[in-house]
Amino acid sequence: MSDKDKKREEEKNRLWEEVMGKNRTYNKNEDGTFSDVTLTMGDHVVTTDETMQQLKDADSAFAELQKILENQQKELEKLSRDTGLSAEDVDLDKLSKELEEDYGSVEQPKPKEDFNSKEVFDEIAPVIKEKISGEEEAVNQLLTAFRRPYVMGTEEGKPKNVILVAGPKGTGKHSAIAAMARCLYEKQVFLSDQVDTIDMSRYTSGSQEQIFLQDLYGALNSNSSVVCFEKFETSFPSFLRMVDSLAIDGKTVLSKRYVLSKGVLVENQTGLVKDAVDSLEANGKFLVFITEGKASKVQDYFGADFMYHVLDTVTFVPLDEESVQEILTYEMNELTKKCSEQLHIEISAGEEVKNWLAMHYDKTRGRESISELFSDMYICLSELVLYQNIGNGEQVQIVVKDDAPTAVYNESSTLVVRSKSSSKELEEINAEMDEIVGLTEVKEYVRSLESHVKIQKQRKEQGMKTAEVSKHMIFTGNPGTGKTTIARLLSRYMKAIGALSQGQLVEVTRADLVAQYVGQTAPLTMSVIKSAIGGVLFIDEAYALYRGKDDAFGLEAIDTLVKAMEDNRDNLIVILAGYKKEMNVFLEANSGLKSRFPNIIFFPDYTGEELVKIAELQAKSKGYVIDEEAKEKLLPFFEQVQAEHAAEAGNGRLSRNEVEEAILKQSRRIEANPEEQLDLLKAEDFDYQVNFKEME
Repeated sequence: MSDKDKKREEEKNRLWEEVMGKNRTYNKNEDGTFSDVTLTMGDHVVTTDETMQQLKDADSAFAELQKILENQQKELEKLSRDTGLSAEDVDLDKLSKELEEDYGSVEQPKPKEDFNSKEVFDEIAPVIKEKISGEEEAVNQLLTAFRRPYVMGTEEGKPKNVILVAGPKGTGKHSAIAAMARCLYEKQVFLSDQVDTIDMSRYTSGSQEQIFLQDLYGALNSNSSVVCFEKFETSFPSFLRMVDSLAIDGKTVLSKRYVLSKGVLVENQTGLVKDAVDSLEANGKFLVFITEGKASKVQDYFGADFMYHVLDTVTFVPLDEESVQEILTYEMNELTKKCSEQLHIEISAGEEVKNWLAMHYDKTRGRESISELFSDMYICLSELVLYQNIGNGEQVQIVVKDDAPTAVYNESSTLVVRSKSSSKELEEINAEMDEIVGLTEVKEYVRSLESHVKIQKQRKEQGMKTAEVSKHMIFTGNPGTGKTTIARLLSRYMKAIGALSQGQLVEVTRADLVAQYVGQTAPLTMSVIKSAIGGVLFIDEAYALYRGKDDAFGLEAIDTLVKAMEDNRDNLIVILAGYKKEMNVFLEANSGLKSRFPNIIFFPDYTGEELVKIAELQAKSKGYVIDEEAKEKLLPFFEQVQAEHAAEAGNGRLSRNEVEEAILKQSRRIEANPEEQLDLLKAEDFDYQVNFKEME
C-alpha cells in the first residue's frame, strides 16, 4: 500500500471513529474479501460477522457520517496541503463511495408505499376518536383528508394534500393532528410522528424574510410528513404569497439566491455558487392550515386559487355538554393510570369532582383548559406523595370540599387545584399600595380592575361572551410622581387577580426599541415585546419614539407595537409614560394608537405635605427617623419648591435626595459627637436646597 493510500485509509478511519466512537481495523484482500474485522464495545470484542452486520444496520451512524463528510471540505483541503495528497485523493464523493464499499450500502428508511389504506385508517380511527372525544365528525373529516392521497394518488412535486382545519380555540385541532401523525408513524406510513408548526404571526415585517425562510426550509426538509401553518391572519403579506405558492404549485421561487451553511439557509453574498437554493419545495408534505376563524374567511388572506387547491376542510365545533363529559372521563382515566404508574398511588373520584370541573373550566379555551385542570391535579398529587412520603399503592380519594377538589389521605386534606390568582399576593400588593403617598385616584382605578376581571372570569366559566376592555394605559405627569412604582405594582396586581399570566414589568425607552440600521427595528421591537408577554411593557418617555414624519425607524417601531398589542391583547398590557403635552402629539403618530390607549391617567405633582410623608418613609426604610423640628422646616421648603420647580426638582426624587444627603451629614455629626442618637435625623442635617444644575 502506497503512502497516499495509507493516508487516505487513516482519514477514513478517523472519520468513522468520529461518528462511532470506536476503532475500525481491517484490510481488503486482493480477491475483494475482507480480513478479520474487530469492533470493540466496552470490554466486549464483537466477531467479524457481528461487526459487519452491526455496521450495515447502523443507519443513523452512516447518515451522520455522510453529514460530517459534507462539512469536511475545508478540513480536507488543509489535509491536502499538509500531507501532499492531491485533490483527487481527498475528493468527498470518492471518499464517500469507498466508505460505502467498506461498510456496506446503507439505505435511508422509507415509509410504506404499498399498503391497504382502508385497513390502516380503519384501525387508527377509534384511537384518535378516543383521544379527541366529542369531535367525531371533525375526526372523520381529518381521517378522510389524510387518507385521500393514498387513494387518489399524488402529483410529483406537489403537496400530498392541502388541508384547512377550522374551529374555535380549545376544540382539539392541534391535538387531533398530532394524534394522526403519531398513529400513522406507528403504522410505518410516516417516517416520524413529528408535526412541524409555523406560527406565521412571528413574521410581521419584510426584514424578517431570512428568518422566515430558514424556519420554512427547516420544516419542509425535516423527517416530518406534516407542516402546519397557523395565525396566518397576522403575517406579513409577502410571506403569505410564498406559502400560497407552496400549496398551489408545490414550490415557491425565492427572490434572492440562498446557500446552505452548516445546515442553515443563508443569503448568498457572492454571485453564482454551486448548490445554490433558489426555491423551496413542498416535498410531498401534508400542508395543514389552522384557523380559529371561519373557513370561508381564509380566502380573504390567500385568494380563490388557494381555496380551489384545498381538497379537505375539517371543522371543529365548540364543546357541548356531552362532549365535555366524555373528555372529563377520558382525562380522569388518564390521570388515574398516570398516578398508578408514576406516583404509585391509587386515586378515586366521584361524580361530584367531574361536575365541579365541568363548571369551572374556561369555556373559551375548551379542551385545553380541561387538560390544564388535570395537569394541575397531577402536580398537586405529586406534592402529596412527596410531603406525605407515600407511594406504595396507597388509596387517595378526591372529593369536593369547600367548593374545591381536595385529595383526602390519612385524615389530611390537600387541595388539587392551582389558582392562577393569589389572595396572599393580593393582600401584600394592596398593603404596598396603601403605603404609597397620595395618588388616590390612580390607586382607585387600579383596584377597580379587580372587579371587572372577576366578573369576566365568571362569564367565561358559564360560557358567556366576555366584554373585555382595553387595559393599555398612558401615564402622564412630571418625573418622580410614581409612574414606574405604580406600573410595577400593577404588573404584580394583574398577575395576582389572574388577568396576566406572568406579571413581569419590562421597562424600556426608545433606545431599546429602535435600531440603527434598516431592517433591524421591527425584529428588535418584537423581541422586546415577546419578553413582556404575560406582563407589562412600560415605555418611558414614549413620545421619543416619534420624531416626525421622516423618522422611519420610530414609525416602524410604533407600527410593530400596535400590531403586537392587537395580537396579544389578552396577555399583555402596554403603558406609555411621559409629559402630557408631548404624549398628545405622540398619539397622532399612528391612527391606531389613540383608540388602543383609552385609559389616560394623570399623576399630579406631590404637595409639600406629601413630600414630607415620603421623606419619612424613605428614612424609615433606611433605619432612620426624622425629628419634628426637621419636619417642620421641610414642609415650607417642599411647598416652595413644588410651587416653583416641581418638574425640575423631581417630586418624590427630591424627598429621596434630601434624606440621603441628610444621612451623610448626620454621619459627620455623629462622628464628632459619638453620644448622639444614631438613627435620628435632625433639622441641622438637612440643607433645604436644590441644585437644579446637577439635575439637568
